[in-house]
Amino acid sequence: MNIKWTQAARDSLKQIQSQHYTREETKRYQIELVRKIQHKILLLSTAIPTNEPSWAGTYRIFIDRYKVYYSFSADHQTVYIEALRHQHQKSD
Repeated sequence: MNIKWTQAARDSLKQIQSQHYTREETKRYQIELVRKIQHKILLLSTAIPTNEPSWAGTYRIFIDRYKVYYSFSADHQTVYIEALRHQHQKSD
């Protein structure tokens, strides 16, 4: 199964930062977060569809303090990570 990130999701990932951590520590966290997201998506697949109307047809998982929205290609061979939102951030 292939996993692809949309530009919006990539941009959200790049925007993760903290005044408490160095740039290098933040970069390591971003890499680890990507690993966690990909692992959990492969593990759960279509187990948790989202119930938010604005994200109809997608699935949602929680990793650390982030909501991750994703969808599948028609043949279910590709996962598209649509969005990455902090739990306190409003969804579009």
